Amino acid sequence: MVEILSRIQFAFTISFHFIFVPLTVGLILIIVMFEAIYYFKDDDRYRKLSNYYSDIFLINYAFGIVTGIAMTVQFGTNWANYTYAMGEVFGSALILEVIIAFFLESTFTGIWLFRRHRLSKGLRLFTVSMIALGTSLSAIFIITANGFMQNPVGASWNGSKIILENFKEVLFNPYAWYMFAHNHLSAIILSGFVVLAISSWHLLKGKESDKELFSISAKYGAWIILIVGILIPISGSAYLDYINGIQPTKIAMITGAATGGLETIVKIAFESMKGLGYLLLVIAMYTLIFFKKFLKSKTLQKIYIWLVPLPYLAIIAGWMVTEMGRQPYIIYNIMEVSEGISDVPVAQIWFSLISITVMYAILFFMDYVLTMSRIKKGINDIGGESSE
Repeated sequence: MVEILSRIQFAFTISFHFIFVPLTVGLILIIVMFEAIYYFKDDDRYRKLSNYYSDIFLINYAFGIVTGIAMTVQFGTNWANYTYAMGEVFGSALILEVIIAFFLESTFTGIWLFRRHRLSKGLRLFTVSMIALGTSLSAIFIITANGFMQNPVGASWNGSKIILENFKEVLFNPYAWYMFAHNHLSAIILSGFVVLAISSWHLLKGKESDKELFSISAKYGAWIILIVGILIPISGSAYLDYINGIQPTKIAMITGAATGGLETIVKIAFESMKGLGYLLLVIAMYTLIFFKKFLKSKTLQKIYIWLVPLPYLAIIAGWMVTEMGRQPYIIYNIMEVSEGISDVPVAQIWFSLISITVMYAILFFMDYVLTMSRIKKGINDIGGESSE
């Protein structure tokens, strides 16, 4: 029961945290794109679009930090044996994530939050580029740790603890970089669809004066989904070819060669991820080919608004394949999941699981209210206009 509850708790907290991570990782790159167009073309419409989507980014960035802290606490409470075993590798990656990536992104996010309306065009572009660099570096260091769990390299096992021998090998672990590329592309396609859905809402219900700008962002959102939607299967195919030599049991689950309860879940998750990815690609192609029809179709705009959960479901399905496909190991071929849990009373895990669920329900409500409130306001409200 301790193992089951600990796994449920961690799965719940990391899934909730991942509501915010891919959105902010992908959205800041779209904001960089708008700022670059504003800088090179001096077209004020793109400054307004950047400011508008920056407000949505900032709200979700803040909630991402809060949920991330709650997630990491569990390493010391529910997964103490795993934390002890992975201390040298995990600690090295996470300290770099904090002192390099997080400091970089948080510093420039603060500048962007409080001073962006007083920055020159060049400084605006530089600031958001530094935020984007910080979020990408953060993802690299986090995925470095996860990549080691999937493909342990650059270290040895002494029976109870991983001894780090070559951090360069850990950092440049091919598994981690395949994972990073695929994960980043999925974050971009998710953010592109969110931009398309928000634009659809404004075309459907927004102010008439804003519709030109949201027609622009809708087209960019669709192009992002299309381009990245083509790249994802390419990266995914290369990823699978590599995994075949590292984790053949995972490939067996994906292809259906291995059968059973967990194997079936992995296969269904993989097929769901693929199917949802192709559906998003079709939506993008249809939107661009029949863009004038989309601008006038209230039905299509309503559908796009309601389809926002689809890219989230695709990403969660992908992570289910990644994590469940290496079972029963928490560190592949070294430590099983059952060996990594803490020896704590079941009652304490129930208490923490219920507490986290209540806290996350409150956080979700707060984020939803704040995000929807900002989405529904016109593009010239709260950060839409500059005081330059």
